Amino acid sequence: MTINENVFSVKVNGISSLYELIDAKEKLGDACLVIVYPQSSTVIGRSSEEISAVKEFLSNAGFITAAAFESDADEKLAPLFDLCLRSGEADEYVGKLFKDKTKKQIKEINACFTAARTAPAEKVLEIESRAFYRLMADKNGGNSNE
Repeated sequence: MTINENVFSVKVNGISSLYELIDAKEKLGDACLVIVYPQSSTVIGRSSEEISAVKEFLSNAGFITAAAFESDADEKLAPLFDLCLRSGEADEYVGKLFKDKTKKQIKEINACFTAARTAPAEKVLEIESRAFYRLMADKNGGNSNE
């Protein structure tokens, strides 16, 4: 497995089991987006314990998770990630997602994405609304009313 860190994203290649992500969580650091490029032979885990650990890790990750597939998304792996991308389009997506955004803006985007994994829609909308008002307050030099 190879891990390439960028300013806001991390690319993971050559992964045979998603369980390897748990062992590498320190290397994922403060990433805002982790893109995994699974191989056709990549598995979730090698045992039921590993599979459960991977599902918990990805559902509680503090970053946006994405899988970049060469062709069609793998039916077993895809549901574990926040996003599924075509591998040839992943860099362009990252560029569009983070273009001209500050670290604080990206953190607010992450909060919305990660909350959407488990929170009800009303809670996600509340988080999104609060993030919007915090960012507008920063932009305008005012108070966020929080």
